[in-house]
Amino acid sequence: MKRIFILMLLLISTVVFSETLEKVTYRNGVYTATFKEKRKINVSATFNQSQSVLALDFQNVTVKDGIPNNLRVNDQYVDNVSITEVAGISTISFYLKAGTQYRIVTRNGEVQVTFSGQNNNGNSVVKNQPSKNQNTQSGKKKKYTIVVDPGHGGKDSGALGNGYREKDFALAIGLKLANNLKKDYNVIMTRSTDVFIPLQTRAKIANDANADFFVSIHLNSGGASANGAEAFYYSKKESAYAAEVAKFENSVDSNYKDIPLSDFIINDIFYRINQQKSAAVATDALDSIISNFGLRRRGVYGANFAVLRGTNAPAILVEVGFITSYGDIDQYLSESGKERLAAGIANAIRKHFN
Repeated sequence: MKRIFILMLLLISTVVFSETLEKVTYRNGVYTATFKEKRKINVSATFNQSQSVLALDFQNVTVKDGIPNNLRVNDQYVDNVSITEVAGISTISFYLKAGTQYRIVTRNGEVQVTFSGQNNNGNSVVKNQPSKNQNTQSGKKKKYTIVVDPGHGGKDSGALGNGYREKDFALAIGLKLANNLKKDYNVIMTRSTDVFIPLQTRAKIANDANADFFVSIHLNSGGASANGAEAFYYSKKESAYAAEVAKFENSVDSNYKDIPLSDFIINDIFYRINQQKSAAVATDALDSIISNFGLRRRGVYGANFAVLRGTNAPAILVEVGFITSYGDIDQYLSESGKERLAAGIANAIRKHFN
C-alpha cells in the first residue's frame, strides 16, 4: 500500500509540474505565448548572433494540438517563427531580420516577446540587445569573428609520417590562415604556439568569443597508398568511415587525461542551421584544395567530432592531406604552398561570410 501511495505522489507531481502551450499570437511586433496554468513560466533564452535566431526553451511543456509548427511573418522584425517539441522540451525559434532587438517578459501563464529595431525610416530606435565587440582596421568595422583551430599541439603530436608531425603542419597552416583572414575578420586562434589545448577548451574559446565560424586544421594518416583531402562538419548521423576518423580525433582528451570529454547539447534548430552552412563551407574549402593542388578528393562528411559538436557556431574540420603520403605533404613543404592552401580555405569562408 505504501508503494502504491508513493507511486500516486509521483504521478501527481508529474501532472502538477507539466505545462501546456495553449495559444500563440503575433501582432505588431509582439509575440505572446499563453499557457494553460496561470503561473510564472520558466524559460531559457538563447540568441545565435551569426544566424539571427532567438530560441526560447520550455522544460516539460507540451504543445496543444492545432498550434502551427511554423508561422510565416515576414514583417520588419521577424521572418518566421517555428515551434518544435523534442524530449520534453518545447522550443519557440524566431528567425529575425537584421537589426532586430527583443525584450522578453514573463507573467503568470504568459511569455511575451516584444521586437523593435528599425523604424519606417530605417533608423535604429532601440538597442537593448548586446552587440559583439568589433575591432577595426583602417577604419573598417569587421562584422564576423572567425576562430582558427590548429589541431593537436604540445604533448599531443597528432599523426606522424615521413619524419613530420601533424601538430607542426597544422600550426604553420593555421597561422597563415589566420593572417589571411585578418584582412576582413576578427580572428582568434585556439593556439598560436606549440601547446596542448583540450578539445573542450577549444570549443569554449569559440563560444566565449561568440564566434561566427570555426575552422579546425588537421592532417590524416593511413597506409602507404592512402592519400587525398577531405572535410567534415558536425552531424549526429555519420558513416562508418567518418566515425572512425572522428574516433581517432576524439581520443585526444581521454589519452592525456586532462579534461573528461563531456557530451555537448545543442538546440536542434541551431543544429540544422549550422549543419547546412558548415556543409556548404566544407564543400567549398575542399573544392579549393583539390583545384589548387590536384589532390584526390576523398569527400565531405558529417561526423561526430567533439570539437565541432561543442562549438555553437557553424564549424568544419579540414584534413588537408595525409601526412603518411609524401605526395600530399610535399605540396605544403614550401611557404608558398602553405600560403596557397590558407588562401583557398580563407576564400571559401569569405564566400559565406561577407
